[in-house]
Amino acid sequence: MKVVVSGYVGKKITGIGRNLISLLDNASDNNTYIVYTNFDMKDELVFSNPNVIVKTYDVSKMDSMRNLLWTTFTFPTVVKKEHADRALIPNFTLLLYKSCPTIVIMHDLIEFNIPNKFSKKKMFYRTKLADPITAKNADRIITVSENSKKDIIKFLKVPEDKITVVYDGVDTEKFHKMTREQAEKIIAAKGWPTDFLLYAGTIDHPGKNAMGVIKAFEKLKKSGKYNGSLILAGMPGSNHEAVDEYVKRSQYKDDIYLTGFVSDKELVALYSLCKVFVFISLYEGFGMPPLEALACGAKVVVSNTSSLPEVVGNVGYTTNPRNLGDICITIFKAMKADNEEETKIKDHLDNYNWINLANKFEKVITE
Repeated sequence: MKVVVSGYVGKKITGIGRNLISLLDNASDNNTYIVYTNFDMKDELVFSNPNVIVKTYDVSKMDSMRNLLWTTFTFPTVVKKEHADRALIPNFTLLLYKSCPTIVIMHDLIEFNIPNKFSKKKMFYRTKLADPITAKNADRIITVSENSKKDIIKFLKVPEDKITVVYDGVDTEKFHKMTREQAEKIIAAKGWPTDFLLYAGTIDHPGKNAMGVIKAFEKLKKSGKYNGSLILAGMPGSNHEAVDEYVKRSQYKDDIYLTGFVSDKELVALYSLCKVFVFISLYEGFGMPPLEALACGAKVVVSNTSSLPEVVGNVGYTTNPRNLGDICITIFKAMKADNEEETKIKDHLDNYNWINLANKFEKVITE
């Protein structure tokens, strides 16, 4: 079976890109996957599976509008020219028409849960046009958590039997605990501190709640319960300027590090060495960073909302992301607690094995 894939995954390989790479790299040899991606993304969107063929189209990954037009209008034509048996859309787009059965991966419906997540124009486009039209026209929808499945049913009125949950997974060969010496060497080379709380993900406001992490850090510093630093690792996102300005005015600005994009090796070092990993988004369709952090031996604090309790199970700590006092208490509790048993964490991470997840994904493709 030939599956043609819309491979626009944004400007950098983040959660959506990792999800696509991991699913296809762990897929069987029963299908051939042809991934169309941006000419300037080819060196980043790399697959080890010989049954995945990457082709490029002449639109830069930096040009959001042209990519939207390409995925909406050109991609269905490409699918037809390739004589595809199936089409796969792993990133947000508008599915107006199709030339073969089409599977869409809807990672989340954050726009329905965070009213001011995007501009008014973008919110209207997503909630009134793209989301409902795409959900209606897709032959099958894959989503990444039971929480996101409930949202798709609730907000887009999609029949339950049209949706399959295939969790995001974690690559434990890539994400595993580094020795302290190795992690310190990598982190020191970047000029970052080695005693720190960590946030990793897009730096945006208010969705990812990076501001909440900073305020909790300030409160812990002020109370004397923590004397280290805070590292926020990730690309600038929606309304990141508000976060930047807040940090500039903070009395602890010299102890707050905004790193921008980090390599996988740097990220593993950060996960492995952090005092606590704090990921208190207001909403997540899944949330891969907490899983990656757990795989690297970090203590993990997440929100008690959306999919995040589902992601960390009984090996992480949950807190109210809108209650600063609760966040501080939970971080402090995690700092002082003994490390979870490795066996307990391994058992939890077995639920997110990419080979098993890819098998489930391919069942949806071939049905």
